[in-house]
Amino acid sequence: MGLKLAILSISLITVMAGAAVAPALGSISEAFPEANATTIKLITTLHAFFIIPFLFVTSFLAKKYAKKTLLIVGLVLYLIAGTAGGFADSIGWLLATRALLGVSVGLIMPLSTSLVSDFFEGAERTSMMGRVGSSINLGGMISTILAGALAAISWRYTFGVYGLALLILLFVILFLPYVKPEKRNQEKREDKQPKPASIPASIYGLGGLMFGLFVVFFSIPSNMAIYLQENNIATAEVAGLVIAMGTLGGFTAGFLIGRTQTLLKNLFLPVMLGLMGTGFGLIAFAPSLGAIAPGVIILGFGFGSILPTLFDRVSIVASGRQMVQAMAIVQSFLYLGQFVSPLVLDGLSTGIGDGSTQFVYMMLSVFLLSLGFLLLIGSMGRRMFRKS
Repeated sequence: MGLKLAILSISLITVMAGAAVAPALGSISEAFPEANATTIKLITTLHAFFIIPFLFVTSFLAKKYAKKTLLIVGLVLYLIAGTAGGFADSIGWLLATRALLGVSVGLIMPLSTSLVSDFFEGAERTSMMGRVGSSINLGGMISTILAGALAAISWRYTFGVYGLALLILLFVILFLPYVKPEKRNQEKREDKQPKPASIPASIYGLGGLMFGLFVVFFSIPSNMAIYLQENNIATAEVAGLVIAMGTLGGFTAGFLIGRTQTLLKNLFLPVMLGLMGTGFGLIAFAPSLGAIAPGVIILGFGFGSILPTLFDRVSIVASGRQMVQAMAIVQSFLYLGQFVSPLVLDGLSTGIGDGSTQFVYMMLSVFLLSLGFLLLIGSMGRRMFRKS
């Protein structure tokens, strides 16, 4: 039980690294009026750019040092970099702390997901992957609600949410053993399957899917507070609750992932894309709190169902020896998607629309619903072909 608690607690603070301060973006933009809207949005995404190289550094270090040691170093750095943002007196200083935060997450993230494959197999591994997805969303939910409440006092207090890393550090020290699990996994699986010499090409395909998923989903934490402010819908405190509703949907999806996959089978992906598209549609076409809240929950459920499925697929495709490196590749696409999300979506909104956040959400709704429909037709066509 202690081992599971340690692994799941690490997952609490990974993806929340950028989204945690999202409710305060409106207040931060007022504190630094010289910064344009895209620069302000980089506060939630810049760390992702610096995560990418350190994902591969971690995959190298994991061959030489115990994962527990690396996690302790990463968590200490996370605590320092995260809370330092609250003391920034310029936008440059604030962005520098976000860059350092990215370095810390680059140390933590590939280890947090590879630990599941190290200690669990088969159905238990799939179940744990779902719980990791739920933990990621739970961390986002807790942090955004807390950040929203703190942002109502001062945007500087918002960065106090990164103090949660201190509790996670305690769990890791107490419950995670000092071993190199990849060696143990290698011995356990040696007679079960041959180990390919290189990373399978499908890992890069999974990385591409992860990239697209996060370009789309990160339009919520990077835009929602500004969207609500633009339309005079809610305050920073309420914005935190709205963003947290997306993680609530993802949290629920993580626990139901096994049942959802069994029920939907080949229709799983088109249905989940359809839910995300429907959620964006409610946000874009009915800009009121009564429509936005359920919309965020629905799209969060779709996102929270797809995310652990992709991670689980990586653990199936890659061998024990390749696991950390494969996770580093896929997660580099994940964080690249986070980083470029406001750049890509703002560029498209300005290029083909009116440049508003509302147009971004309208565009994503139409795209996801269309993609889900095409996949649904394709899946039904394949099923009819097999029957004939």
